[in-house]
Amino acid sequence: MEFFSHTNKIACIILSGGLSTRMNTHKALLRFSESRNFMEHIIEVYNEANIDQIIVVKNHEIVFSPMLKNRQKVIIVNNSHPEKGRLYSIRLGLSELKHAGYCFIQNIDNPFVTGSLLKELLDNKNSEGSIAPVNAHGGGHPVLISLPVMNKIRSIDNWELTLRDVLSDFSRNKLITGDERCTLNINDPGDYQKYFSQESLNTTA
Repeated sequence: MEFFSHTNKIACIILSGGLSTRMNTHKALLRFSESRNFMEHIIEVYNEANIDQIIVVKNHEIVFSPMLKNRQKVIIVNNSHPEKGRLYSIRLGLSELKHAGYCFIQNIDNPFVTGSLLKELLDNKNSEGSIAPVNAHGGGHPVLISLPVMNKIRSIDNWELTLRDVLSDFSRNKLITGDERCTLNINDPGDYQKYFSQESLNTTA
């Protein structure tokens, strides 16, 4: 197993490798606004935050537009084994990432990430573990992991483990935030209808 030394570069892994059984369609392709789907919007947020490298781990069935596939800084990785779970997807992403000291783990079903939240997490980053936003509604996303955590995940081949299991072996910092949207997940059509009605799409366009 190859381990990597610390650098100041910041990366992001966007996880879209699941089966989306509750949504009945791939969440990456759900419309976020009139002009962008979930994946396009999330990539743009990280791009505007000057994140050095963006890794998209997607279900092999998802087909993106040529424009997204040709974006600078974006590497797309196919997950042909979505049944292995989230930690497997993270390791696939890390296999493409060799020169970063920190990495955001961004779920596709939490598309409300903002540049200001990313900046706060980076300003308070934990060099020996992880940091994640929390508010009155509980823990949120994304999680920012450090190089020691990345190297630990690179050494794992037990897919019954979860990211939470890995993070429990390291220090875990919490960023108190008033951004309630960081705890929201779009899991099924009801969630999508609640937060993405046609009226709200017209407003965000």
